[in-house]
Amino acid sequence: MPTGPGHRDAVLVLPGIMGSELVETATGRVLWGGSDLRRYGSAWASSGGSLSALHVTDEERAGVTGRVRATRLLRFPAFAPALRGFEPYTNLLAGTRRLAAHPDAVREFAYDWRLSTEYAAARLAETADDHLRAWRAHPHGSRDARLTLVAHSMGGLVARFFMTALGGARDVRNLITLGTPFHGSVQAAGLLGPGGGTPLPPPRRRLRALARTLPALYELLPGYRCVEEPGGTLRRFTPADAESLGGDRELAQQSFDRREKLNGSDAGALPQLRAVVGVGQRTPQSLTLADGTAELHEYVPDGDTRLDRRGDGTVCREAATPAGPRPFHLPQSHGALARSEEAVAFTGSVLAERPLNPPLGATELGLYVPDVATAREPCPVGIDLVDNPIAVDLQVFDVSENLEIDRPRLSRRDGRLRTDVRLPWPGLYRVEAKCGGFSPVSQLVLAVAGD
Repeated sequence: MPTGPGHRDAVLVLPGIMGSELVETATGRVLWGGSDLRRYGSAWASSGGSLSALHVTDEERAGVTGRVRATRLLRFPAFAPALRGFEPYTNLLAGTRRLAAHPDAVREFAYDWRLSTEYAAARLAETADDHLRAWRAHPHGSRDARLTLVAHSMGGLVARFFMTALGGARDVRNLITLGTPFHGSVQAAGLLGPGGGTPLPPPRRRLRALARTLPALYELLPGYRCVEEPGGTLRRFTPADAESLGGDRELAQQSFDRREKLNGSDAGALPQLRAVVGVGQRTPQSLTLADGTAELHEYVPDGDTRLDRRGDGTVCREAATPAGPRPFHLPQSHGALARSEEAVAFTGSVLAERPLNPPLGATELGLYVPDVATAREPCPVGIDLVDNPIAVDLQVFDVSENLEIDRPRLSRRDGRLRTDVRLPWPGLYRVEAKCGGFSPVSQLVLAVAGD
């Protein structure tokens, strides 16, 4: 049980983009999240339906909100192509409530992740004030209690805006971030436009059409030198680049202006910050732009060489590493960071103000699974950074049925450990790879019906 000064603090848990369940206010229809996992296959393959209702309208951009309402954090897995799936927050919420002074000390903050971090931060300010006042008056609370914010992915950017631009830092003892893209993500730029080569399959076309309307997506655009120019030089991604990919230049400019304001403020460096950074996974780190397309690269040019620093599959290592205390590294995928046992343990250690020993991430393992596969056909699975196939325990689960369907064997091919699995029917699956004493590295994959 935690015993440090932070033990009696109020805790707010913030999800990442696509991490809150959203409903249509007028009808109560679930637009995103919910327990029916089978609908993701048809939703991403066909036009119309709940995905169309998620597009941000001109009225919402003008500030007329309320058409869509956030109800709670994800309780079930969710899936979007290219973003590789979103795990539920049930483990993180349950573990944090177990480690806090009382379950009432922990509240989840669901928000409309389609809109800007500025909008979400304003809602967070209201929730934080209400929760802190209630907890200070609670029989198990303390009049001296402050806030600990536990934020996954974009939730960390919402928390940063709340703390820096809205003055919330005075009430925050700790900010724990899990895979937050402080410097953006090359993957976000890739979502705006088509890649080179073959035409985008229907699921990615649907995602691109949605992404282009979301102010939140533009908040995640890379802010570091990542655009590779002829000769191997790098420059920053710009609003004009977003427009060249078919994105909205105004939304891109607004997001870049907010970022510059925060980075230039005196509160830009947060002493309360404790960051967990996902490592070991193949991750886009730079890109090449040409003729309205974006080609993503899993490296950064470094003179005549190519440097692969990896990351969590969505956010590269350096982009998730803020200024301040040394982060903890955890070999895990982006969507599963908040689900991991290590994230819960890290939160408990911060509440107790006792450092973890040994530090996280002593052994790295990289897991590669495509985001979409065809049912009953070979689906490639690759393992990096581990040489011995016997050392890796690989499992495949049908997420809808919570059923293990395969425990395939790995073999060495082309210098990596590889295998093929056959997903027996359309649906959502989880592939888990475990090596050593850490929780399994996991990845969601959607199986679709063949032609």
